[in-house]
Amino acid sequence: MLEFGNERCLSMKNCFVVPGPFLPYNDTITQLIYKQLRCLPYQYQVVSLKGPSSDEGLKKMLEEDPMYQKFSIQEVDDYNNVLFSIQNVNLFKGLRHMDRYVKKAIALYDGQPLVYTNSFPCYTIRVGKALKEKNPNITWIASFSDPINHSPYKFDQKTYDSYMLVEKVCFNLYCKYYVVDEDERDAFEHADVLVFICPEQRDFMIEQYRKYFGKLTEEEIRKKCVIVPLNYIEEWNTLLPLKETKKEDDVFVLSHFGRVYGLRLIEEFIEAVSLFVKKYPDVKLRIEQYGEFRKSDLKLIHALGLDDVFKVHKKIPYDACISKMQQSDAVLLFDTIVDESTIQPYLPSKILEYSLLAKNTLGITVKTSPSYRIMKESNAIVCRYDRGDILAGLEELVIHNRVSIIDYATKNKDSVKDLTEMLRKFD
Repeated sequence: MLEFGNERCLSMKNCFVVPGPFLPYNDTITQLIYKQLRCLPYQYQVVSLKGPSSDEGLKKMLEEDPMYQKFSIQEVDDYNNVLFSIQNVNLFKGLRHMDRYVKKAIALYDGQPLVYTNSFPCYTIRVGKALKEKNPNITWIASFSDPINHSPYKFDQKTYDSYMLVEKVCFNLYCKYYVVDEDERDAFEHADVLVFICPEQRDFMIEQYRKYFGKLTEEEIRKKCVIVPLNYIEEWNTLLPLKETKKEDDVFVLSHFGRVYGLRLIEEFIEAVSLFVKKYPDVKLRIEQYGEFRKSDLKLIHALGLDDVFKVHKKIPYDACISKMQQSDAVLLFDTIVDESTIQPYLPSKILEYSLLAKNTLGITVKTSPSYRIMKESNAIVCRYDRGDILAGLEELVIHNRVSIIDYATKNKDSVKDLTEMLRKFD
């Protein structure tokens, strides 16, 4: 019999989970969902979409995790059938399978007293709303990985202008059917508990709701809100202890892992690197990028004569990422860049890995972002999106060897304490 604190499996309530794709498909959001639910005292019936692939390393960890026994998973369709993107332009197929998934999940609901949805994907909210309307006494937990309502990425005009016509059409259709402002509104108005990953995300989303919908007061919304920070499962121990690595040369390697796209702007960083190279010609510096990269950034790198400094690679598997992080002298955090008159609500998940690995980090962000707050509180080197500020940060890191470690590492069992207390109100 599994034990969780003073509670046992036999006394656990059942929770109906509608996540879109789920584990063992290894994705930032699938792991976020599992970590939010894993230590709560519930049994889970999961109605999911089969992910494009299974991560064998993650699958092994799940099989060895006693908490995973609480999850009964039924895959009712393939995620690729529902997905709509520039690469998968069959909108009618995507909408048909999306509607099928929503209806199937509603049909499979079997009286569980709790319902959990997570967005993205936003259509999980439609299941939660339908079940809440039919069963007013259930407790609906609506979790959010990112904002939906008037997300800054919907208004990234520079990226939009760079799209070809077919890409613009796909983007508009994606916003119309897949990232729908009204879905977030429905969760705010009908869910019993709203889960966010950081205060900035919560405050931005409340602000947008009040501005564009406004049926509920800010006080009414905040009573439903709870923060579950990004966290790690101590028992998995996939990152620690650190492996000893030897430097192959005297080059200072600064690495970034993840997509560089949309509002994740880096032009000012590239310009700062150019200034650094000119100011310190005898210092050997290399920037390693792993993942999607803008063509315009490659053109700027070439125009500034930095082809030997920047090395751009394709996306690599998670284990390889961790190894490359360990081998790097320091790592980069490129954040979403917005006007500082507004809240920046996005928190990159890699900030957790950087913290666990105790890697020196250089952050490029804005003052109103969670990354800026966390790095300032950690006394790590964080720069605003300004080439002069970034140059000063590079000097601190590379020339003066300043320690720049992020302190942001909450254990999984500790991360859900506030959520657990919130849900006790509904027992």
